[in-house]
Amino acid sequence: MTNVTINLNVAAPYLSLKEYARVTGIPFDTCRGMVRDGRIIIRPKELSGGKIEVNMVAMLKDAIANS
Repeated sequence: MTNVTINLNVAAPYLSLKEYARVTGIPFDTCRGMVRDGRIIIRPKELSGGKIEVNMVAMLKDAIANS
């Protein structure tokens, strides 16, 4: 079997949930549900009402592990 090399580029380590929805084409309300049920990995919030930031590095690692 030959070795396969895949190079991936993460443009930003964190994206706002709104930007994540735009980039992926997933409706914003669906993304909010995915955050609630754990399918989207977010940066821990410092304040309870803080802005949701999607952890793109963790999402990539999860995608690789589950491929």
